[in-house]
Amino acid sequence: MATLLSTLETTVRRRLKEPATLASPGSITVTPQGTTGATTYTYKLVAINATGTTEAGAASSTTTGNATLTGANYNRLTWTAVTNATGYWIYRTVAGGASPTTTGRIAVLGAVTTVDDTGLAGDSATAPTTNTTGLTNPFWTSDELIEIMNAGIKDLWRDIVDLKQEHYITLDTTNVSLAANTSTLTGVPSDVHKVYLIEPLDLSTNGSNHGLLFKPLEYHSNNFQLARSRDAIDPTNDTIYYAVHQQGAPVGAPTILVAPQVTSAVPLSFGYVPSLTTKTSSDALPIPGEADNAIIAWTVAFARAKERDDQSPDPNWLAIYSTEKNHLLQSLGLRQYQEPEFAEAVFSEYW
Repeated sequence: MATLLSTLETTVRRRLKEPATLASPGSITVTPQGTTGATTYTYKLVAINATGTTEAGAASSTTTGNATLTGANYNRLTWTAVTNATGYWIYRTVAGGASPTTTGRIAVLGAVTTVDDTGLAGDSATAPTTNTTGLTNPFWTSDELIEIMNAGIKDLWRDIVDLKQEHYITLDTTNVSLAANTSTLTGVPSDVHKVYLIEPLDLSTNGSNHGLLFKPLEYHSNNFQLARSRDAIDPTNDTIYYAVHQQGAPVGAPTILVAPQVTSAVPLSFGYVPSLTTKTSSDALPIPGEADNAIIAWTVAFARAKERDDQSPDPNWLAIYSTEKNHLLQSLGLRQYQEPEFAEAVFSEYW
């Protein structure tokens, strides 16, 4: 599954030495070891980083703990790690035990996910109820970092599209058609960036457009000019040339000129690369090929421009981005490795 931009932002903040707020911890799994009993022990987990502590996670209990916890009869505590936490605090309460009788924080731990309560002493403290692991006034806002990420995503996206390996092709079989006696397609989507394919929607043997071909051609070419001068044709078995005009996305739908015209409407299958929409922190990274490191390096490089005297991106991080980008494009450069059983002749399409 692709990485969320919010997750990338957390990593970027670590690179910028500005920690993001930790997620709230989950509950602890309590498993009595050795001889069990009928004593209730309740535990809460708090995650920490260099800035502060999270609120305590949900309380977890066992009702079968030994009345006296020792190295032989103890409660094993396990939990799921909190991303980017540097350590954990464990809090305990006891109902009716002989030892320990103390409550509060019983353990200050590093980045681990298990500890054994062998009768650890508590400090009578109350578990935190607010999360103080984030910065009150971060130097880089979340909106700033996500905006920078979007610029990096678009930089990668443009070059990936230029690989022509069809990573982003969308097939529209609903909206686009060629109306009778017209020289442009109708229903062209407004997000068209590059056109890959135009063909009749019905290619069945008995279909009314079975032999109709659409071929791209420069509008000012001789063949296109000759096609424009022809009378409208029966769209059964012929060739229609098309040329993509105007700016296209994100300005608006391009105009797709065609010739010759047809005597009856032709519903179309329209394959194209859509323009890339701006992503939010809750969106997944829309770049294939394990692009996390490239986007992180881009974002750190341009974020550091805010703290540099020359207001330019950090050259070292830009170099890392360039390396990551080159490796990414190389890995995406060829998607199909199966060799054909025969080679097509140079002029086969003209036979």
